[in-house]
Amino acid sequence: MNVSTDSEFIDAVASESGLLAKQSQLADSTVLELLEQSYGLKGMLVRIPTEKDETFRLRDGEETYLVKVSPPDEDPVIVQLQTACMEHLEATAPELPVQRLVRSLDGEPQVLLPAPVGPFDRVLRVMRFMPGELLAHHGASAGQLQLVGSSLARLGLALQDFDHARAERLLLWDLKHFHRMRPLLDYVDEQHKRSLAEDIFDRFDETVVPLLDTLTSQVVHGDFSPFNILVDPDSPDFVAGIIDFGDAVRTPVIFDLSVTMANLLGTDPSSPWEHALHVVDGYQSIRPLPVQELEALIISAQARLLLRALITAWRANQLPQRRDYLLSHSKPDWDRLAATAAAPAPKLPSTHTLNPTH
Repeated sequence: MNVSTDSEFIDAVASESGLLAKQSQLADSTVLELLEQSYGLKGMLVRIPTEKDETFRLRDGEETYLVKVSPPDEDPVIVQLQTACMEHLEATAPELPVQRLVRSLDGEPQVLLPAPVGPFDRVLRVMRFMPGELLAHHGASAGQLQLVGSSLARLGLALQDFDHARAERLLLWDLKHFHRMRPLLDYVDEQHKRSLAEDIFDRFDETVVPLLDTLTSQVVHGDFSPFNILVDPDSPDFVAGIIDFGDAVRTPVIFDLSVTMANLLGTDPSSPWEHALHVVDGYQSIRPLPVQELEALIISAQARLLLRALITAWRANQLPQRRDYLLSHSKPDWDRLAATAAAPAPKLPSTHTLNPTH
């Protein structure tokens, strides 16, 4: 595939992922009016900064809610994929601590807001606000990280029989497109970073791409990261909440696990793989992976961490006013990639007590 074709593909995926739109904000007073009209809710509204959706916390008496309004360039059918995913989990796996939708006065899980501008109507949704500490702010033990992995496995099993008309959506973060993301290297200035990235692309092409059509695939959460996992250190389950289905997509199952691993790679520079492998242990205790998928998992986790660094560099080029801020936030990703690349890659099948071929 030539570079120009891949560059056009990246633009198409970024557009469908909602990353090219200009921010369009509703007035807080308008949101409050919509909430009272559609949900019968009132109260104090606090805006929460997020990448795409307009997001708010609403306190109405003793109850707290999360309010989301989709951006004007996001197809409402994509939002409905996320909504349907949450409804499926509420119906089929109520024991999982997944964020719950609040129905409108008309009994609907979401409300369409006719768009005065933009290609699409916007979507208003209200969810129960989940208490808990973000995993990102908690230094988890080995056993707690295993519980994170087992929670992800249970979530995946509960979604095995879920499908949707837009499950095959284009998503920039979806690793099944990673091999087409090489043009993003043009936004990386330092040669040592480019060399590190090129090596990961080469190994992904060699190890993962030949397996893409054979890997176990289904709709997955897509962003099971420490910022979307709420924890309660005093609970035996540890994982107290699973939020944000904005990256739900049909993709190989190992790429869902790669997201969680990528966020833990290199967090302990002295043993850069250790935290991520605890998650794999927990995952495999519930849903063992075939040997060839385990082998692909190692480079996929590194690819997911690299993808975040590359997308950040690309967006810094698009948003020069935020360039310094964005690049400062991606520096730890490059440091962690370097630490992981310098360490011996783990041999997952031989380091686990489980038999992953079951």
